[in-house]
Amino acid sequence: MVKKVIEKVLFVIIMTVAVVIVTGCTGNHGAKEGFVYIEDGVFKVDGEQFFPLMLNYKVDMMTFGDDLVLGAVKYYDNPEIYEPTTKQEALDQFSSHMQIVEDLGFNTVRLCLNVISANDKGRYFSVQSGVVYLKDKTDQILDAVEEMVSIVASHNMKVMLLLKPSWDAELAKFNSALMKRLSNEKTVFAYDLMNEPLYFDEVKDRLKADAVDLVGKWVDKAKTDAPNHLFTIGFAEPIEVFSWDPSIMPVDFIEIHTYNPLSIPNEIWWYSHYVKKPWMIGETSLPADDDSVSYEQQCFFAEQAYQYTIDCGGIGFGWWAFQDFSQSNDINYEGIYSGVLNHEGTMTTQNGYVIQGTLKPVAYSFAGLKSLKKGEPEKAVNYYNNFGYHNAKITGRIVDYKGEPIEGAVIRGWNNTWRTGLNTFTDENGVFNLYSNDECVHFAISAPGYDTKRFDMYLKYHDANGANSDFTDLPDRNIKSSMVSFGKFLKEENKLFDFKEDEFNKAVIFADMGVIKLEMLGK
Repeated sequence: MVKKVIEKVLFVIIMTVAVVIVTGCTGNHGAKEGFVYIEDGVFKVDGEQFFPLMLNYKVDMMTFGDDLVLGAVKYYDNPEIYEPTTKQEALDQFSSHMQIVEDLGFNTVRLCLNVISANDKGRYFSVQSGVVYLKDKTDQILDAVEEMVSIVASHNMKVMLLLKPSWDAELAKFNSALMKRLSNEKTVFAYDLMNEPLYFDEVKDRLKADAVDLVGKWVDKAKTDAPNHLFTIGFAEPIEVFSWDPSIMPVDFIEIHTYNPLSIPNEIWWYSHYVKKPWMIGETSLPADDDSVSYEQQCFFAEQAYQYTIDCGGIGFGWWAFQDFSQSNDINYEGIYSGVLNHEGTMTTQNGYVIQGTLKPVAYSFAGLKSLKKGEPEKAVNYYNNFGYHNAKITGRIVDYKGEPIEGAVIRGWNNTWRTGLNTFTDENGVFNLYSNDECVHFAISAPGYDTKRFDMYLKYHDANGANSDFTDLPDRNIKSSMVSFGKFLKEENKLFDFKEDEFNKAVIFADMGVIKLEMLGK
């Protein structure tokens, strides 16, 4: 009991600090000329609204003798080699790429600088052969970052810089030095302090209070080093609410990464209704090779994802990424074909630089997106069953300790091997229906601003007639969400979020979890 009381007191203190941090950085508050700030829930520059239309761009470090440069990741252009043979050639290549990005109508790029590894000698960037340690080349690395930012500025765009999180003293020192170096740089729009905690947190099942405390320390330091800039975290899925609750993270705004058409409208709906923070799409894409997925369908996706974003109140939109991966990369289809530029043929930029690849039709879609007007969004018909699981339905109810229903709680279930996981949300009455194809025995439940419950439970199932039943002989038990194609659920091929409603409310066996209580944090 004493321990619980102490934890509550500590959480209240942490949240108080978090509120002070956020309150101090989400309005104009005398923002300097030319810098992006947040006021009335939107980005602004010099009193005018700014809507980031952002393209993600991965970087590599290269060395040429004593020269060090940050530029295009190896698989951009010719994916098998580094084209540049000098520092200037590397900078020219990057500038040519930025010219393309500018010409396509983007006003922001997210430079992924988080490609930092570690060994027993410290943190480092990989280069063509060998490594460059942060502690040995800090000033040269910062010079290289500054050169990239300067080139982006010359193309009239803003920059979001994705950093490796300050997990240790060496990274913290480097990130601090970087922010100080760029503290007066108006081109820098924001820092992304961590990419997708769900996948890249170094601590499994981190407590919410610990995550808030950690991010509070990062932001507090960052605001000292870079008082003119904004700070965010890129969230991968709503289930991050179990540890990295976006509703209580002390950042200026949140950035959403969402990809599967079956889950995109549902994740956007959830974030926009229950997180209560300014938000933007940081990453999305419909991978297309004009075979399995047509280029035409990719164009429809870009427009419809953007439209749903602004309909739900998003204040920015980011696409992944500049160019496709090489097929030789050991990644899946989705990872290979997400770019606006493929690896087929060649094209020549305005300044005469030859690119190994050509622009997909979707590349020419973005300039026209700004003409779309905000509409009234509708909740997708598969909101409670993203991927059309159809064997079992677990019903339950989530309430607070006063017995009041909690709307927007997230329920996650896994099968016995943890191989298959699936989730759903509660409705306005706190009721949930968790659909699955295999028996779920591991569970996690939370809601924005509430504690997290993790537990194992073996439920008793019955059929529609009330007779005892189980999963024996039921089909498709090993299907994971990554194996489910969105195409079969579409009413029309080119309406990417309009699904057949009767495909998402099927089940043959049923179970009741009963009532689960969550406690509001800080109470």
